[in-house]
Amino acid sequence: MTISSHTVREFVDRYFEATRSNDAQQWASCFSANAIVDDPVGSLTLTSPEAIIAQGRAFVAAFETVGLEAEFVHTIGYEAVAYWTGRGVTKEGRRVRFKGVNLFTFDEDGKILSLKGYWSPSQMTDETEIM
Repeated sequence: MTISSHTVREFVDRYFEATRSNDAQQWASCFSANAIVDDPVGSLTLTSPEAIIAQGRAFVAAFETVGLEAEFVHTIGYEAVAYWTGRGVTKEGRRVRFKGVNLFTFDEDGKILSLKGYWSPSQMTDETEIM
């Protein structure tokens, strides 16, 4: 079955919208029940819905607000790559910026089957502009 690049782009956009929701459940709902998540690559690979929601909750809990904006997206079939910028305000009021690349594979329903996130929490930098 073929799929349009426009449809896959909508799947990607839904994921990035969920990152900006500050709602771990909304973010986790982007994944299929059998998803494999390496985000960031090099950390523990997540292979269950419980582990995915736990990671989402832990990430959101560190921020007052946080979210990712795609700057470039390329799709082919059910796969996509996205270069993004993340911005957030920590619980301590520090404004941060971070960048990364995500590789996605989606199922026919638009759920993420696999996600590899290439970024590092240690590379968050202070953000001078107001969000």
